Amino acid sequence: MELSDSQRMNLRLTAMRYGARDILLYELEPLDGSVLPPVTAGAHLDLHLPDGLIRQYSLISSLCDAQRYVVGVKRDAEGRGGSRWLHDQARVGQMLEVSLPRNHFPLSSAQTPVCLIAGGIGITPIYSMFKALQQSGRAVHLHYWSRSAEHALFHRELENAPDVTLHFASASGPQSDLQAVLAGLPGETEVYACGPSTMLDQLESSGLGERLHVERFVSAGPVMAEGAFSVVLARSGHEYVIPPGETILNVLLEAGEDVLYSCEQGVCGACEVTVLEGEPVHGDTVYSADEHTRRRSMMICCSSSASPRLLLDI
Repeated sequence: MELSDSQRMNLRLTAMRYGARDILLYELEPLDGSVLPPVTAGAHLDLHLPDGLIRQYSLISSLCDAQRYVVGVKRDAEGRGGSRWLHDQARVGQMLEVSLPRNHFPLSSAQTPVCLIAGGIGITPIYSMFKALQQSGRAVHLHYWSRSAEHALFHRELENAPDVTLHFASASGPQSDLQAVLAGLPGETEVYACGPSTMLDQLESSGLGERLHVERFVSAGPVMAEGAFSVVLARSGHEYVIPPGETILNVLLEAGEDVLYSCEQGVCGACEVTVLEGEPVHGDTVYSADEHTRRRSMMICCSSSASPRLLLDI
């Protein structure tokens, strides 16, 4: 099943305001004055758009409260359509269905220093983290790459902040700037990053290991097994063969199984299940393979199996 009605809310779009060039801030409020679930830095929600698209957007937690959720959306003319609909067709007063907030990108509770790295619209979860860390008193420095001041969300708030370095397009280029930032980090510093895939790829190959935490909103696509494998649902004993080129989720849905899912792209985390036996091959961008091993989990919308059989806690 998709996220059930109890896991969705109908909220009214009460404001759309300018954030930066090509970026708008959207405010959503409940109709009846009910209290919204709390939001922590790094959390996101699913927006269910009227044309059937489901898209994930980071909540700007410092602007959210019990009566209001706020997300920032950059119009991407070459994207998959969600941002174009929001920028071109959304109107104040419309009702939009949204999921409950989920947070797969939380700040750790350690007291080590934090380096926050944002590129482009990746500033939305990172800005929330920056405000939360400042409030907690934990040492933090934010590096934010953007094309220009005009394109930088929260530029006015950040331009004179002592713990912020803004990087605009320059002759040296963002990659060399990023390498210089990483080279100057104390060894115990945790790094949280959100931005373009090229930036995150560079970070993941930089040797930071478990000190690095990234969030991606674009999936590389599902991992498909070259051969068939079987999936056994531990709670019912039902067993299904997953043929080459097919996803576990699709096979289970076609069989009428009651499974939770949302984005079907490996970015929202709604379809995470516990793996009791077997060796999954992960295709999502929510967790690293090591983190999945620690959690004993997989996302069934986009992941496959290296073993002939998976036993899942479904």
